[in-house]
This record gives sequence, structure tokens and C-alpha cells, in this order.
Amino acid sequence: MLRGDKLSLDKVRDAAIDILLRVFERNVRLDDSLDRTLRRRPQSDRGRRFMTQLVYGTVRHKALCDYLIAECLHQSIDDLPKPILAVLRMGVFQALFCDQVPFPAMVHTSVDLAKKRGHAGTARLVNAVLKRVPQELDGAISIDPIAEPARYAAIRYSIPEWLVDRWLVERGPDGLLALCAFLNEQAPRTIRANALRTNPETLERTLEKAGFTSSSRTPVPEELTLEKGMPIRTKSFLHGDFIFQDPASMIAAHVLDPQPGDRILDVCAAPGGKSTHIAAMIENNGIVVAADQEPRRLSRLIENVERLGTASVHIVCSDALTPPFRGGFDRILVDAPCSGLGTIRRHPDVKWRLKPTDIPRLAENQKTILRAAGNLCENGGLIVYSVCTFTPEETQSVVEAALPPDQFEEEDGPAWLEPWRVSRGTYQTDPAAHSLDGFFLMRLRKRSS
Repeated sequence: MLRGDKLSLDKVRDAAIDILLRVFERNVRLDDSLDRTLRRRPQSDRGRRFMTQLVYGTVRHKALCDYLIAECLHQSIDDLPKPILAVLRMGVFQALFCDQVPFPAMVHTSVDLAKKRGHAGTARLVNAVLKRVPQELDGAISIDPIAEPARYAAIRYSIPEWLVDRWLVERGPDGLLALCAFLNEQAPRTIRANALRTNPETLERTLEKAGFTSSSRTPVPEELTLEKGMPIRTKSFLHGDFIFQDPASMIAAHVLDPQPGDRILDVCAAPGGKSTHIAAMIENNGIVVAADQEPRRLSRLIENVERLGTASVHIVCSDALTPPFRGGFDRILVDAPCSGLGTIRRHPDVKWRLKPTDIPRLAENQKTILRAAGNLCENGGLIVYSVCTFTPEETQSVVEAALPPDQFEEEDGPAWLEPWRVSRGTYQTDPAAHSLDGFFLMRLRKRSS
């Protein structure tokens, strides 16, 4: 490694500590914290990739890192200064999961960070702890997964104990371990080909010419999975040929099954993946009202609508709890704010931010949003409820409470969605079974009065 590269990577690690402190101590979303740092402290492509790997990996494996750190300490881990704990967590992650980082180099750079963030004493502590941590997982955890599946899962896969306890009851020991193992993985990078500009086959060839390999791995028509690289600076991305989106998220527009000429409402639209997908499916022949109330998310919605050329999308700043519309929509998508447990692979900080009391609170909001959307749906129209989670409180129970069966009837979507159909009009992508983000979707037809 050249001296300049070493200096650059040391700056990357230093910036990564700031990101981790915002996530763990101030409850800032990981993607927001990373974006903020990259705007203020621009990095090379190599530095950006390494920084992303460091912060996402450390957040993903936080409980495992803490377990191994505590094993090597002569004091309580809670007594450590927060910046020093962040340095140690990041060091343990590198020792276990970063093959490209030599162990001595990891220890050396971590000690340097401890000097900057603390003093000579904390540097010595970091040096002593990291030299004692294991460099491979085999034998690192002294918990029997058969005798104590919940405790083992909480440490090995870094899942909060309250979630592990829920899933153990719902899925049993084997199902618990399978789910936790999957959610602890890094999600593949997937994109949706923008049908207004290209198709998956053409896009695959275009990306290959730019040095990015991709392939279709699911039945979702527009999906491509990237095998390496991040083509965010390619002409194809800038020209709106694709958007980053999980295949499970793409299913929502297909369950809605929009038709040309429809008046469509996307109640919680930002950042625009589903709204722009709907617009592409109707070839901009119709009206898609994309509503959201959060300014930061609205800016991303505007950016995606403009880049993807979805002229039929009309953006409105509004509160989904009290939407400022009078009705008259043929199809409505309610992709409601939820616990997000189905997206932990992509957003590992979700599991650390979420609290047990959040789920019932979110469920009540979801019911209110869905009731309001039901009032805006034309008689004979369609409404689709979608959440990127799998808790009973936020899925079937919400629909049963918000949309009475004498007014709304479950209805199946297109036949090719059958692999994810669990009952009439109801679809579920199970993370452990389908290798997709966990989504729940329900399609209902409003009865004519």
C-alpha cells in the first residue's frame, strides 16, 4: 500500500468513527449519517467503498463485537468512553470480516484512532484488547446454539434480545436461527430497469460495457442483481435507465396492477421507487399522485421522478394521516411507515433503533392511514396495503381493523405472483424462505355501494 493510500484510509476510518457515534449515540439513521459525512468529507471511490463497508459491517455485527470486547476487558464495557468503544467495535469487525485488512495494520490504525479520540491510556487499552480478540468466528462464541438458541442468535447474529424472543415463539428454534442468519447477511445490490427508457436485457448489456456484471435472479420482470460494483456514476444511471430497489419492493406495483388512464394515489411515496414504477407500468398514460410529508424524503422523490422521466407523477406534500384529497382514485397504494424489520439486511441500524413499544404505535398509525385511504378509493377501485415487515400487529391485523369486509373484498393479483401468495389477495415475502426483503402486501377491491 502506498503511503498516500494509507493516509487516505486512515482518514476514512476516522470519519467512520463519527458516523458510528451519530448512529449509536444520537440515533441518526445510518444511511443519513453516511451521506452527511460523504458530503462534508468527499472520498475517492475506493475510500467510499471502504467507509461504507466499515460502518455498515460494524452496525450489523454490533452485539457480536461487544460480546468479544467484553471477553477481553477487565472492566465493564459500559465504562468505556463512547469513541473508544466505537474504535474497538470497528476493530473487531475488521478482524473477523475484512479479509483485505491485515491484522497488524488494523491494530495499528485502531491505536492511532484511540490516541486521537482519547489519550495514551486508552490507546494502550485498545492495543491490548484487539491483540486478544479472535480473528475467526469458529470457537469465538461459548454459547450452545441447541441449548440456548435465543441467546446464541442474539450474539452471533447481533439481534436485540426482545426481537429474538418474539421470533423464537413465532418460528421455533430452527426458524429463529434461519431468520437471524439471513437478516445478518449483507443484501445484494439490486436495481429496477426503468421500462420508460430500457429493458432488463438491454440494461444488462449496457452495464456490462461499463464494467458492471448483473443478472436476473427473481421472477420480478424488471429486476437485475449486480454481481460487483456500484454503477451510480454511469451514464445509464444519470439518464434514468434504472433505480436501486429490492425485488420485494417491486412486487407492490405489480400487486396494484395499474392500467393506462388510471388515477392512482401513492399515499406514502418517498423516495419514489414505487411511484416511478407505477408510472413506468402505465407508460405515463394516467395520473400518479405521489404524496409524502417529510421534506428530506420529498427532495429524493423529486430527484428520482425527474431522473427517471416519469412525467405522470405529480408530487404533493401531505400528511397520510389526514390526506388533503376528496377521493376519486381508481387505485391506491398504501406503503405505510412500519417497523422495517424486513429490510434489516439493507438497513442494519433498524434493529438497534426499534423498541418494543414502537410496533403497537406504528400499527395504530397504519390503521389510521389505511382508513383514510379507503375513503379516497372509488367504488369498484383497488387498494393495496404494503409494509416492509412481518409482525402480526402491522400486517393482517391492520387490514382487518381498518377496512371492513362489508366494504372491501380481498382479490388476487396477477397469476405470476403466486409464489408469494399466502391467501386470497395476500402476499408475503419471507426473508428466510425467499431470499428477499420481508414484505407483506394485501390487495382489496372496494365494493360498489
